[in-house]
Amino acid sequence: MRAVVVEHRHGLGALKDLPDPAPGPHDVLVRISVAGVNPIDWKNRDVYERPIPFVLGQDFAGVVVGTGDRVRHYAEGDRVFGIAREHGAYAELTVVPEDDRTQPVAKIPIDVGDADAAALPTAGLTALAGVERLGLEAGQVLLIVGVSGAVGQFAAQIARDRGIRVAGTGRAGNAEIGDALGIETYVAYDRDDVVQSIRTKYPNGVDAVLDLAEDAEAVKRTADVLRPGGSIASTIRAVDAEHFKERGLTGLNVNLFESPQSSREGLRSLAEMVKQGRLRVPIVAERNLVDAVAALELQKSRKIAGKIVLSI
Repeated sequence: MRAVVVEHRHGLGALKDLPDPAPGPHDVLVRISVAGVNPIDWKNRDVYERPIPFVLGQDFAGVVVGTGDRVRHYAEGDRVFGIAREHGAYAELTVVPEDDRTQPVAKIPIDVGDADAAALPTAGLTALAGVERLGLEAGQVLLIVGVSGAVGQFAAQIARDRGIRVAGTGRAGNAEIGDALGIETYVAYDRDDVVQSIRTKYPNGVDAVLDLAEDAEAVKRTADVLRPGGSIASTIRAVDAEHFKERGLTGLNVNLFESPQSSREGLRSLAEMVKQGRLRVPIVAERNLVDAVAALELQKSRKIAGKIVLSI
């Protein structure tokens, strides 16, 4: 098979020919049709000390072409999508466990396309986990810091689908995304003071903040928009829970793979929302496997507001 492989530290990755993987007793072998591009992909390459060599990527959609002898939920010909953390997804084939919270997989509904399915898993499940962890009720106000990114767009739609009022922050150039999402307040962090703008709009404070940025000190400042007793959650573990407890607030760190949403059921719920038209997948670019490294560099540049997918 062909796959984009990182063979040495600080390497960008290159398209190589590899032996086809073989499924173990509890695994499914998937011929990938589309792979999703995520920030975790370049972080695995550039930041984390992952054993090398490894195949880039983790989100995929495709067709089951082989199963281990103990697999019960899937058969050859099933369309599936999910997260292949171990074997990677920038490849023609991958192997995933039938039932593993850190690498969930599910069948794709007949009315959902492969590109949408491949763009869902990591970003969609992270958004779902964040919204559900905060436990807001209809009518309450959620501020999403970084609403114009893929996770933010998913989170805004999931929250609004539940009747939660949504405000968000993003770059001034992405203000139209806030309009498309139907959120009631969009603050351009590169033009306006976020805390002042949100406090002016919501003088009693918002009920919760979902922070998708990567700045622990900024998270502490953003908490000034919360009402007494409010909650703030970070998807990149930037929350000091003790600090917020001293202020009468609840601080939460959302780890996707420790969340119940990272599961077959979580994937199914996202796919059903897409099928029913309640969740739009923000695909902004589609590339081929041979262009995977360039696509990942585009993702890393943070110049896009949405999802990139790779056609295999």
